[in-house]
Amino acid sequence: MSVHIEPLTPHFGARATGFSIQDGLSEETFREIEAAANAYGVLVMPDQPLDDDAQIAFSERFGPLEGTLAGAVGAGSKIVRVTNILPDGTLKDPDSQLALFTRANLLWHTDSSFKATPAKFSLLSARILPSHGGGETEFASTAHAYDLLDADTRAQVDGMVAIHSIAWSREQFQKGASSEEQRRRLPPVPQALVRTNPQTGRKSLHLASHVMGIQGMADAEGRALHDRLMALATDPALVYRHQWSPGEAVIWDNRATVHRATPYDEVGDRRLMVRTTISDFGPTVVDGAIEAAA
Repeated sequence: MSVHIEPLTPHFGARATGFSIQDGLSEETFREIEAAANAYGVLVMPDQPLDDDAQIAFSERFGPLEGTLAGAVGAGSKIVRVTNILPDGTLKDPDSQLALFTRANLLWHTDSSFKATPAKFSLLSARILPSHGGGETEFASTAHAYDLLDADTRAQVDGMVAIHSIAWSREQFQKGASSEEQRRRLPPVPQALVRTNPQTGRKSLHLASHVMGIQGMADAEGRALHDRLMALATDPALVYRHQWSPGEAVIWDNRATVHRATPYDEVGDRRLMVRTTISDFGPTVVDGAIEAAA
């Protein structure tokens, strides 16, 4: 079985076909998929209807999975249900802390950069899509953004450390969007501002709405630098907006991309996406020093 790869944009992203995750993959086919995810940053895999077990099994071939955050739907399991549907089938109160916490995904971010060990890949599968439209996902390449930097800016950002906090980003989005437990369990953490993919050797900016500052810079100055880099990466001309189809799966490299949700009718419609998140090798910063594989 050979994987067919079709690029989605001139700079990143591809569609991968010619295989079935549900039916099982040979080691050779899996390695082709893994290589494409590393090379393209975002890999769209149409016609891959997954149940939870199949999604977990496939995702674990990329590495160990994170447990779902406390306070989220599916907390403590290997999957997170990105949804407005509660376990009893009713819809979330749109003004609840749980709904606000999820809605903050409308901000550009990369998954789990607020944890000491951030995410490597994320896999999202479409289970229930809004019947009235909306709910697309936008992606941008922070690897391409790094390539666009001038030499002086590259020299400035290489070796910098940013401070990431999910409570900070949630509260910036809307007061009350984070819970006391989430703030206690997830204190701010340092992350390398520039990361290198160990498989490809390509550098990328590690950006996220979770960035509250940059070490060695005044808070406002650090956030201004981060926001300038984010604006470069997310220039609308460089963004890929993914329109979901039923049974579709998308895997992306959190080291080399940012993404965000787009709105849909959370009160009158239903949406269920299931995400598995693959952990990276370890912290990008240890005892104040950036790890070589960051």
